[in-house]
Amino acid sequence: MLLRLIKNSNFFGIFLIPLAGFLFWMQSFQSPGNFGFVTKESTMPLSFIVLALFKGLVLWQVLAGFIIVLLNSLIIARISSSFLLYKKGSALPGIIYIITVSSVRTLQILHPVHIASLCILIAISYIFDTYQKHAEIPYTFNASFFIAVASLFYLPAALLFPLIWISIFVLQKSDNWRLLVVPILGFSVPWFFIWAVSFLNDTSNNILQIIKHILWSKNNAYLFDPVFLAKSALILLLIIFGSISFLTDYQSIKISERKYLTIFYWMFGIIVMTALFLIMIGNEVVSLLMIPVAVIISYFFLPGRKYFWKELFLIVYAGVMVAAYLLYG
Repeated sequence: MLLRLIKNSNFFGIFLIPLAGFLFWMQSFQSPGNFGFVTKESTMPLSFIVLALFKGLVLWQVLAGFIIVLLNSLIIARISSSFLLYKKGSALPGIIYIITVSSVRTLQILHPVHIASLCILIAISYIFDTYQKHAEIPYTFNASFFIAVASLFYLPAALLFPLIWISIFVLQKSDNWRLLVVPILGFSVPWFFIWAVSFLNDTSNNILQIIKHILWSKNNAYLFDPVFLAKSALILLLIIFGSISFLTDYQSIKISERKYLTIFYWMFGIIVMTALFLIMIGNEVVSLLMIPVAVIISYFFLPGRKYFWKELFLIVYAGVMVAAYLLYG
């Protein structure tokens, strides 16, 4: 019944996103914890500036974090509807995103990764806008620009830069050599600006020290956490189901839909590989990883029939996220 309502009523689905988010974040609103300034990511240039504005304002840190996560969820829902990733637009990807990210207690704060995720979502919108566009260079520049901005909040976001070149190959049928150079320029502009300001203030060496410290920080202990592994096993199972649904419908879906979902699969692969092999990445990567995962999983739930089994899996999924939240409480 719930899945039918989400599928058939976009308004109901949009309503569930803030409701689900509020229920998960309610305890943090009542008893906010101040751990926003002890993370290594808070030392990145743009993170330091933004978090400094909220220093000492613990409740506002939680509120700002919630608003950004909520905004990210709504943007994911909008992308799936605007670019027709499914036969009918649905808010389900946004619902899956917000309950999964919110199930991680340490992310219920103004964490830099939330702002980085917002920038990545904006970049994805620009990437998708290049499809069948004649003036694709500005879109490509903007996409790489926002990935660079994301990396200035959360350094590992820079590893998504190859997604720009991948999207050029998948979405654009152009032999314009500028498309290979433009992403480098777009990515370089924010970093050059930050370096120039630091150089003028004689703090450029500090940025290098910050990056070096982040790169050598060990934060991958979460990979061996039983709760994280249980959640990952369920998510992996649903990804397999979503992929099977995608391959089953491959010949009947629009070419644009195939290409957009291909981009999400590439994004998923890049993030998983970097999370597995780079010790600097902690469990905050869930905020980035759930962008493609929410879309892929939703492809299992939305098309076709067999509502009973899909309803059951959706209930189990929500139950696992609630249990993970309570276990870390």
